[in-house]
Amino acid sequence: MKKLTILSIMALFCANAVAQQPAEIVLKDKIHTFSGQFYEKKINKQTIWTMPNTENSWIKDTVILYDYPTVNSDSLYRNQKSVLYFNKKRTFLLLKNKLVNQGDETVLHCYFPMSADYVENLWLASDETAIVDMETGIQYRAKRTFPDGCMRKHISIKAQNKADGDVIDFQIFFPKLPETTKNVAIYGVPTWNMRGSQFQLDNRRIISEMNTHYDDAPQIKRARLVKEEKDYNKDNHDTWAEYADVHLIKPVADGTMALWLTKDATYLAVACEQNWNREYMGFEPQTQLLVDNNRVLFLKNIIGLPTEHIFWINGYSGDFFAYVLVFDPMPVDASTITLVVPDGEPFSMWGASWKGKTIRDINVNELRANQSLFEYNPRVIIK
Repeated sequence: MKKLTILSIMALFCANAVAQQPAEIVLKDKIHTFSGQFYEKKINKQTIWTMPNTENSWIKDTVILYDYPTVNSDSLYRNQKSVLYFNKKRTFLLLKNKLVNQGDETVLHCYFPMSADYVENLWLASDETAIVDMETGIQYRAKRTFPDGCMRKHISIKAQNKADGDVIDFQIFFPKLPETTKNVAIYGVPTWNMRGSQFQLDNRRIISEMNTHYDDAPQIKRARLVKEEKDYNKDNHDTWAEYADVHLIKPVADGTMALWLTKDATYLAVACEQNWNREYMGFEPQTQLLVDNNRVLFLKNIIGLPTEHIFWINGYSGDFFAYVLVFDPMPVDASTITLVVPDGEPFSMWGASWKGKTIRDINVNELRANQSLFEYNPRVIIK
């Protein structure tokens, strides 16, 4: 469905952990959200997670871990919950990663929050695991793992401390990447969704003048409620609310965005092209904003529009308007954002689609530079 805002939980390569060894040069740290459904069950008051199968499900070898390296959960997740329960059926894990040059090797740290008493069917790496330099084509194949014995095997884990929230620091070792390496792709780490995912290595952070000040909140015209919803039923469009007189803007490409960073909130405006005089819209309330791939912000509201129910927008075909998503504030020196939203619940309507998608690693400065595109532009009709 064209006008549903779907910005989904994405799969990202990621992490943000404290350096564990000396002479460690961080090449990349991001956050990845594992969005697949895993099974949880209780046996004798113990929580057991069964991870979903990956492409390696045909391999039957299993290793059981009783001892494993851990990192501090608070510092790694910045006091966020590593396990996010959106409802009884959908659970998300924040699986973080960090790629470092460490001594004469390059190490990929894969962090797994051990919030269960027992985990089974986890997969780390195999002989398919590799880092490829995307400029030269040189392949750096995985040599070993830590803990030992995790290569090419499914992993079962028994919690060391009665599932008190340990974060396991799985490590995959590669030959050392040259300092000149700029862009890589990582293969063969499917649980963390690395199946050829490409990343630009960032050994330094460039902060522009725009990163030194906050913005004023955007001036957005609030839509006028024409008809209130009545006995709301997602499958009956006659029960939906209707709005008109939305915030009109000059024509821009559908989906163009702008960002305002204020001390109190983060505002993300999205341009929308109206193809018909009356169109329906909806927003997924679990929309998320990932800041610099190490902090998750949840959607708070939409300026002047519903956040949970489908509704009608009345206007004219050829209108261009903006809706504005509101999140908690982010650091003024943030570099990138990623928008994510899970799939929504299906409903009965022509063209309806709630399939989620991801918009990744959007440059914050470029979005802030787009603010002028979202100034109110009254409709002019010549007949």
